[in-house]
Amino acid sequence: MFRLAFLTVALAAQPIVAQNITVHTATDLHQLESTLATKAKTIPTGVATSPLDNFGTYTSMLIVRVHTGEAELHKDWADQMVVEKGTVTLVYGGKMTGEHPMPNNASELRGTGLEGGKEVTLHPGDIAQIPAGLPHWVKLAPGVTTTYIVFKEK
Repeated sequence: MFRLAFLTVALAAQPIVAQNITVHTATDLHQLESTLATKAKTIPTGVATSPLDNFGTYTSMLIVRVHTGEAELHKDWADQMVVEKGTVTLVYGGKMTGEHPMPNNASELRGTGLEGGKEVTLHPGDIAQIPAGLPHWVKLAPGVTTTYIVFKEK
């Protein structure tokens, strides 16, 4: 009887024991940011990214941008953008110009810009929630470098 009770409690507690957390330390993120900043300066798009987590329907990534890039539209993913460094102009809505699908992923669109969208200026500490299906474009003033984290959810 005691053995059955012990096994029942042990098996019931197993999912709790098996759960872990993911931690990204400030030191690790600063080192990654430095690497991405160097890389972004050498890429024509002016943006370098690194995945942080991928849990299937939820992902996160660190992004360093050194100049304005392409407009984006994610048909299946909402973005939550947390600005860490620098100031950006986020343009959202309107119509994407020069629209084209990403190679091997028709639900991810890119474009040369947006026409008729609304603009909001984001500073360090600001958070923007961008619903799936809403075109958006991150613009930078010349000479500005920005770092932000994007949390994506399906």
